Amino acid sequence: MQSLRTVILLTLIAVSSACHQQSKSEKLDPAASVEVVVPERGAYTGAFIDFGEAEEDVTLEGIEEFETMVGKHQAIIASSSYWGEQDFPSKNLNVIWQHRSLPLLFWSPWDRPYEQNTGPDRFNLNSIIAGTWDKYI
Repeated sequence: MQSLRTVILLTLIAVSSACHQQSKSEKLDPAASVEVVVPERGAYTGAFIDFGEAEEDVTLEGIEEFETMVGKHQAIIASSSYWGEQDFPSKNLNVIWQHRSLPLLFWSPWDRPYEQNTGPDRFNLNSIIAGTWDKYI
């Protein structure tokens, strides 16, 4: 349960420290705090962009191509990662952050390769609750 609280806290910190308007030439410090800017009107836009079959090929070019296609900057960009990789996708999140967008991570407790219509794998709910994956989380 403590691990779940930690994940939620880290998510809230990430959400509260995003969406700061800066010049494109300014290099972002991923450890620095930023001001959350509420849109003057409307809402933030965001998308789950096609980052390849494995959903892990997050690139600045891919983000920019998508934004050109839809004609709008994406304040929130989602990507996903499977627990089976046992490697937190920091590189992908940093690409999104450097683009001045808020990363939204679908961090799925699934093994690799993910196969639909199969029963729970080693990352099943009982093993998560039992603390088997606390160190990874």
